[in-house]
Amino acid sequence: PKGRLFMRLGGMVLLIGAGTAFGFYKAYGFRRRVADIIMLQNAFRLLETEIFYTLSPVPAALEQLEPRLPVMLQQFFHRVWVAMEEEQLPVFRAWEQGLKFLEQETFCGAEELGAVRSFGLSLGEGDLMAQQKNFQLLQQRLQYALEDAERQKTLQGRVWQYMGFCISMAAAILLC
Repeated sequence: PKGRLFMRLGGMVLLIGAGTAFGFYKAYGFRRRVADIIMLQNAFRLLETEIFYTLSPVPAALEQLEPRLPVMLQQFFHRVWVAMEEEQLPVFRAWEQGLKFLEQETFCGAEELGAVRSFGLSLGEGDLMAQQKNFQLLQQRLQYALEDAERQKTLQGRVWQYMGFCISMAAAILLC
């Protein structure tokens, strides 16, 4: 019967479409991770400039910086600022609250989140030279993470795209 044939074809098309979409979503995650790391690098360069050249304290620097950032990082820095100013938390505790947001809302991996976390532990501590070294260390760690993310995007991004299509095609053939 024709109805049964159309049901099978429709099921195959849906299965192949879903598998392909999954593969493209995984590949998108690799591209987004690269973009998110670059966004972090730029934001921390701006924060460094705000702290060192205007000699702003950390909460004031965060507040000044907020409007110049992409929405994702505006929310991160705003959460840190609120935790410091309104909840009167120490910098490292406020930083942890902001990091929870980054973990949930970005495609950042453990390497770059770990770099940002360890940076937050020392933010506002020590003299300007120590702070400058911490900013340099953060940028270096983010650069290593970016290189790794670029490598993964190149190697695994296409693989996920093809694999999503091929596996769903094979499953559709086996089920029919």
